[in-house]
Amino acid sequence: MDREQYQRAKENEYPMRESRLFIILISLVMGLAGCSKETMIGEYVDRCAVRLDIDWGPCGIDPDGMTALFYPVDGGEPSRFLTNTVTGDEVRLRKGIYNVVVFNQAAEEYSYLTIEGQDQYSTLRIVMKTTDSDWYTPTEGERLIYDPEPLAVATLEGFEVTQEMVRANLKEGKEFSLACRPEKVIFTTHLSLEIKGLHNVRTARGSIKGMADTYWIADRKTGSSVATQLVDFSEKTFHENSTTDGILSGSYLTLGRPNVTSKATDEISNLLTLSILLVDNKTVITKQYDIAPRAAINNETKEVKVVLGTGADPDEEETPEDIPLELPNVKPATNGGEGGFDASVDNWGDETNIVIPA
Repeated sequence: MDREQYQRAKENEYPMRESRLFIILISLVMGLAGCSKETMIGEYVDRCAVRLDIDWGPCGIDPDGMTALFYPVDGGEPSRFLTNTVTGDEVRLRKGIYNVVVFNQAAEEYSYLTIEGQDQYSTLRIVMKTTDSDWYTPTEGERLIYDPEPLAVATLEGFEVTQEMVRANLKEGKEFSLACRPEKVIFTTHLSLEIKGLHNVRTARGSIKGMADTYWIADRKTGSSVATQLVDFSEKTFHENSTTDGILSGSYLTLGRPNVTSKATDEISNLLTLSILLVDNKTVITKQYDIAPRAAINNETKEVKVVLGTGADPDEEETPEDIPLELPNVKPATNGGEGGFDASVDNWGDETNIVIPA
């Protein structure tokens, strides 16, 4: 081989070496990538996508957002997910066993209640906020509360995300879901009172003692502490063919009665103090009722109805709660228009108080 042929062979050898080196490098990178992927799936990436299938229909709430809390049963920080997608959204969870809580809206969106103890499942609770009143003066230590916003809660204990679920989700795209159905924990109570002389009513309001102010989510029951709930009576309904007699009614949202022992329950009455401002704009009628014995619960809607003043059953002894309230006839105030039912009357000014005995 002469010098020229040798030089040509050398020049052809370098591209071949570069091609072989390139192929080796590509194979090495692909091998490492495959190994890395398997390692991540098997050891490091331990999160699984879980779809939240939430059925809000039965609770009657149509939320525009929700919160999902996942508490590891072996301790550690809970995972908190906020979303405006109230069903069908996905969360990614590490392998483990969780106690799950779902409720409508974000905790910070509520005005008349707070959701406290969120760091642990066992301490998670709903607490009514204390409110002020320009017409009710509480005694020392008495807490005043007002209608909270609607709230529904679902709990699911022991939801497990396994390593097999993680692998199947990442490698095969297998879908997993968590289904639950929130239930109302705040209920509506409807109050109605038969009144003779309903045409004399300008406006009415009341306070109810002995209402629960705390709900423990994990235990699914109210606490033992109590508060006084303020109520507006905003509706007058006259009987057919009558311009004087009818029904005064109002409603309020509540956690219900406190969860206490049976003996203590007997000692805690739900005492309604009703104050009615008459159309003369100065006479105030005050009457008290124990409404607990009259509470009738609708098992389907969980709403409570309390009816007062409609008379006693023939086989039962009459109580003050059975007797219709009879109001005195007064002359409407000349500076108050036509009187009527004006919910804007907050401070009732100079009053002539009449307490009607039981």
